[in-house]
Formats: sequence, C-alpha cells, structure tokens
Amino acid sequence: MVVVSIGQGNLKGGKTKTDNGVTYYEFLGIPYAKPPVGNLRFRKPQPPESWDGLRDATSINQDNICFQTDVAKGNVIGSEDCLYLNVYTPRLPDPNTKLLPVMVFIHGGGFVYSNGIMKEELGPDYLIDNDVVVVTFNYRLGVLGFLSLDIPEARGNMGLKDQVQALKWVQSNIDKFGGDPNNVTIFGISAGSASVDYHLLSPLSKGLFHKAILQSGSSLNHWAINYEPKKLIEKLLENMGYDGSTRNIRAIYEYLIATPVSVLVQASYKDIKNLNPNRMYLGFVPTIEKEFGDNEAMITDIPYKLFKEGKFNCVPIIKGFCNKEGYLTNFIGRDLILDVIKNLNFVSHWAYEMEASDKVKFNKKFSEAYLRNVSPEDDDDKLGIDFFGDLDFVAGIRISGEILANKGVPVYFYEFSYEGKINFFKNYLKIARKGAAHADDTSYVFKLSFSNFAEIKDKEVRANMCKIWTNFAKTGIPTSDDIPIQWNKYTEESPSYLSIGGECTIESAYEPKKMAIFKEIYDKYEK
Repeated sequence: MVVVSIGQGNLKGGKTKTDNGVTYYEFLGIPYAKPPVGNLRFRKPQPPESWDGLRDATSINQDNICFQTDVAKGNVIGSEDCLYLNVYTPRLPDPNTKLLPVMVFIHGGGFVYSNGIMKEELGPDYLIDNDVVVVTFNYRLGVLGFLSLDIPEARGNMGLKDQVQALKWVQSNIDKFGGDPNNVTIFGISAGSASVDYHLLSPLSKGLFHKAILQSGSSLNHWAINYEPKKLIEKLLENMGYDGSTRNIRAIYEYLIATPVSVLVQASYKDIKNLNPNRMYLGFVPTIEKEFGDNEAMITDIPYKLFKEGKFNCVPIIKGFCNKEGYLTNFIGRDLILDVIKNLNFVSHWAYEMEASDKVKFNKKFSEAYLRNVSPEDDDDKLGIDFFGDLDFVAGIRISGEILANKGVPVYFYEFSYEGKINFFKNYLKIARKGAAHADDTSYVFKLSFSNFAEIKDKEVRANMCKIWTNFAKTGIPTSDDIPIQWNKYTEESPSYLSIGGECTIESAYEPKKMAIFKEIYDKYEK
C-alpha cells in the first residue's frame, strides 16, 4: 500500500508499470475543489473539503466525469460532482533526489465533451518513461461550465476557472508526490489547447505554470469563443419551454438553478448548432466576461486584442497542429466544405459579418491562394478541407504564436503529418485518407485503448515526440543531444518549424501568403 499525506487528508494510491517496465505510482480521483452542486452551480470553484481516515485513490468512479451527452447514444451521462484529478509519478519524494518536472494535461472535446480522469483514454505511460510527473483532470463542460448571465452568480468561464483551481491544487500539493511546483508545464489538445491559450491571457493563471504546449487549438479559433452569449441563452430557454421574460436575468438564474441537471444539460445540446449553421459552432464555450471589480474574471477582452497589446503571461511555448485539421470539419459539417468547393465562398463562415466590400476582396484573395495549391490528382474536396483546417485551427494557432514570438516569447512551432496505425481521430472516425487529422497526435503522447496496435515506426515517432515534449517540460528547450535535430524558436528572420512525419525535419515559413490574409481579417475585425 502506498500512502501520501496532503492538506486534505491521507490518500491510498496504487503501484503499477508502464508498457516499457518503468514502475510508477498512481493516485486517482482526488477532489481538487468542492463539488459545484446546489447553489454552487455556475459559480467559481471553491477549495476542496478535507476527509477523515484514508481515502482510496486506487480506482476511478466512472460516474464522476462532468455532465455531457454521450456522443454515440445521445443520452446524458456524468455528474455535477466531477472536479477530480489523477496524479501519476515515477518517484515519491526522497530527501536525496530532486523534485521532478510536472506536466498538467487539459483534455479536449470542444468544451462540451470528454473527460480527464478515465485512464484507459489518457494513459500516462510514455511520459512517465521520461521521468516526469503527470496530472490529468476534469473541468465543467457545456452549460454548467460556460453559461454567462453577466451577474456575479453566473458570470461565465467556470470551466476555465476549474482549470485554474486545479493548477492551484498542483502548486499546493504536487511536491508530496515528488513533483516540482516551480517547474510546471501545462499542455492540451484541441479545446484543451485553446484552454492553455486562455491561461496565457488570464491574470488568474499568472504564476501557476512555467511552460506551455498547445496542440491543435487556440483562443483565436472561433469555435473556442462565444461572442453571443445572450442569443445562446435564449435558445436554451426556448428548448426548456421557459415562459418567463428573457429580460429578467435574476428570474432566469433562479429557474436554471432549480432545474434538474439532466434536463438542463439535455436542453443545452438540442439544435444549438443551428444557431450558427455557417461555421463550426459548439454553443456553451468560453466567453468575454463582465468585470465586477473583484478581479475574478478569466478574460475581459477579445483574445487577439490581448495578444496584440502584450497582455499575456510570458513563458516558453510549443504551438502546433496536424496537417489535415480540416478532416474534422468535413466530418461534422460536410455542407461547409461543399460550400467552399462549389461556390468558392470563403467569407460566410466567420464569427462576424464582414463588410460587403471586404467580402469581395477577401473572397478573391482566398480563391487565388487556395486554388494555387490544388492539382488534378488531389482529392476533389482538398480545397475545402485545407481552407477549413486553416480557418478553424491553423491560422489562429500560427498568428497568436507569431505575435507572442515577436514580443520576445520563445515559441517553437510544429506540424504533425505522420500517418500511423494509432492516429487518434483517424482511428476514431475511421478516416482512410492521407495526412494527420485533428488531434491525431494525441496517441503519440498518451496511451489509448488502441495503442497496442502500434507498429515499429509508430513506436519510434511516439518515443521521439514524448522525448521532445518532456525535454521541453524539463528545460524549456525541446531538443537535446538525444534528439539529432536543431529545432530553433521562431523569429521573423528565421520562421522555421518542426515537421513531425516519418522523420523529423526542419521546414521554412508555413504558408505565409495564406496566413497574411487571415491576419488582415483579424486586424480589422478583432481589434
């Protein structure tokens, strides 16, 4: 039996081994905040409660994932009591050894799906092999995590504030597990990556982490921010059959607090996509908060503007994406892809309405830029997939990273293009096409249910990627003597990036003409 003592009480953990035979300890389902139930629904997380005796942290309660709908079945699953985390460590504290670097992972799922505690979906093995402590956790999703009524009791971004609370827990407790609270790297994929971006921008997160890795997501991606919270609330109330005034915010709050959680969650998913059918739209996601003078807002202005104004937490960063991000858009919104292919309509899929003259101008620019890359032997939907890959993911990732780099932040860019047996989304969505789909690199960092299908080359790519990620977590520099490639930080003079394919290579500037068009639009409409 392994026992660790923290401020909340004593924890009984387990002992196991990675696929490569490295011994590590695991502590599962640790509460990092008070359950956000009753009047705490829609409120910021509260510090966790203590317990008497020995708490069993050797298994996970599957009911303690955060409320969401099951993607496959459509039914509601989870619990409001869901603010739990897992700690995995290869070494417990010892007076004769140094504390280990800590990597805190923020899961993806569009802010409306998934979880961070089910080990079979996020096995830490390959990171543990590289001698780091790994933390994964849940945060509130959808309406419970991101409803915004512009009142102190429901101001929005509760899910992001859960993440802040988890990082505070790490600062207070991780040394008891052998982790160094002064060497914490936060990393995430998809919505988890966009979350990392928000932590870069938020004063609430300052000092809680020291490096950041962002995989396939940015706060500049329009699916990652809700510019119309009132419109969304009206749709929610319509779905629930609410017959009161939509102007009486206090009455709406009391109604939503009293509503059974399963009813609320089910209504929050119904027909939400139809509010914005012309783009990738997920509903209850982060939003710009109203400031109430108590310095408790996560973000109070447009992310692009905050980056441009230099209002961010300055830490070394890795930012990257997969080379066929647009496969995800093709899966969830094929009609969007077809609109670009058939009508060359590049300007109706944004989070805001452009001026008429700009629609003409930018449509012409996009047409010229993207048609230049299409050849007869390409898939007939390449044009649409490439554009939406850039619109929904790549442009926001690149542009935010370039702003940070130009303001002195060490930023390392990468593109993941490897096609293996264990690519995450290609397996999950059964995509039999060339390239790496959105979040395909997940399974080259974490052990997943199909990781055992890995072939020799897959294992080599996975080992290299985990070595690079953990080198960065340890030192802030991604490559070292055991990685035979010189991956330099981005500069305007040397805008190179790492290409992770069958081999790792250094490439020059990424699609500068395309990115310049996106930047021109950001400069005009997100200032």
